[in-house]
Amino acid sequence: MSRAFPGWTARALHCSLYLCLLQSNVCHGAIKLDALGGYLTAHGYGGAQLVDSGNFYHLPILSNGKAGNLVIDTGAPTTLIFRSSVKRLALSETQTDMYVSGAFGPGRDRYGVAVISSLAAGNFTVTNVPVAIAPDVGRISTYGRPDGLLGLRELMKFGAILDLAHRILYLRPSRPPHETAAAVKSMLEASGWKAVRLSLARNHLRVPGEVNDLPCHFIVDTGAYLTALDRNFAAQAKLSTRPTRATAHGVGGSGGSVALATFSSLWIGDYQIKRASASVIDMDPKMLGRGTNSEVAGLLGVEYLALNSAIFDFVSGTLYLRPRLQRPADLRRGRSINPSARLKR
Repeated sequence: MSRAFPGWTARALHCSLYLCLLQSNVCHGAIKLDALGGYLTAHGYGGAQLVDSGNFYHLPILSNGKAGNLVIDTGAPTTLIFRSSVKRLALSETQTDMYVSGAFGPGRDRYGVAVISSLAAGNFTVTNVPVAIAPDVGRISTYGRPDGLLGLRELMKFGAILDLAHRILYLRPSRPPHETAAAVKSMLEASGWKAVRLSLARNHLRVPGEVNDLPCHFIVDTGAYLTALDRNFAAQAKLSTRPTRATAHGVGGSGGSVALATFSSLWIGDYQIKRASASVIDMDPKMLGRGTNSEVAGLLGVEYLALNSAIFDFVSGTLYLRPRLQRPADLRRGRSINPSARLKR
């Protein structure tokens, strides 16, 4: 994985089904660390506790001293602030001539840009963070509203380790030496995590996979509540679908109606999830890279990442997965943990 994004633009992608969001407040307090956390904090990392809303992972922040929260969104190439939060977060927007565009193509609004002079999360603080500005996504305010998205550029720049299993984001003012990634890999694999290699194409994280034994790639998107397949790919994979009442919303506009597909097998690298399901929607061919050697089938959403204890290492470009035990909180939310996740031998 490269250390920087070549040809970086302010274009931000986000595709999510906003079913339920809860507003969270910035919280400060001690975080109980596991062995991974202890190692990282001893090697220059700061930790920030995430808030699991049941749909997304929110990072409580201070922007120029003003409290807010950002959805952790590996599918957004850059950090983005919603226009309705600009004044509340003490930002000054400069308009651009670039139209907002996302998973469903371009919209009618234009991006703005701003700089967060001081951004604090947990015990980590950085200065002069550039952000894009865009309208709020769909009907997000109906379910409680985050102030924006923490995107891939910042996660890579600050050498992030994103631990969904323990709901902690580790950040570092400068990227760590590569020995750190080797130590993280050794520690996690010894505890049963499976390493899956990520790649970077067109400013997005990709992971290889299979749907019903049809090889493909996915954009890895913690900002997508549900794993989503493009309707054309679903047809190629000969998936049976049924309609739903849901609609998909993303930066730039709506993706229209959503269908649901169930299938016997979903592979993420060498990691298998049996009896999987995904939403099926029409996505922007340009975003998918259709007809190129970096084409993707859709988005790997946060539901399967969370249910399989995902840990991201943005230094080495590695995703770690391991089935996790069902907890009482999952039962209350109606989440069903898939006991059939397994590894290729």
